[in-house]
Amino acid sequence: MVMRRYSFMVDDQLRLVARDDLHRSVGNDPLLGIPYYECYPRLWNGNVDAVRTVVDQGEPLVLNGYRHYCFYGEFSAADIEIRPVFDGASRCTGAMVQVSVLPGCTVYGEMDSARALIDIGKMSVTLAHGVRNPLNAIKGAVVYLKDKYCTDATFAEFADIIDEEICKLDGFITEFLGTSHLEPVREEIQLNDLLERVVKFVSLQADANHVRFDVEYGELPLVMLDSFNFGHAILNIVNNALGAMEAGGSLTMRTSTLLEGGVEMIVVEVADTGSGLRSGGKGMLGSFPGAGSRKQGKGYGLFITREIVRHHQGKIEITGNHEGGTTVKIMLPAV
Repeated sequence: MVMRRYSFMVDDQLRLVARDDLHRSVGNDPLLGIPYYECYPRLWNGNVDAVRTVVDQGEPLVLNGYRHYCFYGEFSAADIEIRPVFDGASRCTGAMVQVSVLPGCTVYGEMDSARALIDIGKMSVTLAHGVRNPLNAIKGAVVYLKDKYCTDATFAEFADIIDEEICKLDGFITEFLGTSHLEPVREEIQLNDLLERVVKFVSLQADANHVRFDVEYGELPLVMLDSFNFGHAILNIVNNALGAMEAGGSLTMRTSTLLEGGVEMIVVEVADTGSGLRSGGKGMLGSFPGAGSRKQGKGYGLFITREIVRHHQGKIEITGNHEGGTTVKIMLPAV
């Protein structure tokens, strides 16, 4: 079983002088200089402070299978090693504490999630910078091809779509790099029209993979959406489905409405005949990146999709079965 670890060092007054964990501040740490037990759970050895015992006696202390409450819940167990720290004159000037916690504490689950978010943030900035130059090259190529093959109606239609999406993406990147918080641009739209646009994006890829793509559009009311982001959320789901299927598979997108708690909800379902979820069953999409259920990838696409749906006050669930096939269902409140 994987153990999670954190460590900190105190002086002879049990004040923090250094610490190593995810919550450590960048630059000046405001927690340094305060008693360790005001930041971390106090460690007891019988009725006395275990860290104080090590500082006073100058002998290391190991507490195996130590049980105590953290600020978020109970550790099932923790192995704790406390070692004295000596100066050049062999005087004990403090202690180094290392805590190895078995999984189960809420704070460490949140820390794992935070690590994933930090990774996404770092990669996003790098990706945004890296995409701009090739994006401009693609735009120039599309303009050239539109002029050369303007008589081909199908090509002209797809070229216009590509050109429009490039402009949207370029604007998104500009806003992303220029602000710390992106405000969604919502408008009242007919969702079936947006989904039909997604179908056009992926139809050639589906044909090339010999996958049948069916659509079943129900009658829908208008809905307030950020069409750029929500369109890419659907595209993430469809691309995942296409990547999970062999030649001869089928992909179905359908829309409908239902009443939930007296509220009219718009439902979008994407069903494939691919490899399915690893464990089958049904559940809300709640895991963070790094634990994808498909063969490839880290799950960032579905994670981003979940966040986009949440920002639209919607919810998403995935249903799979052991025989193969997955259905992703998105539910959004109507206008």
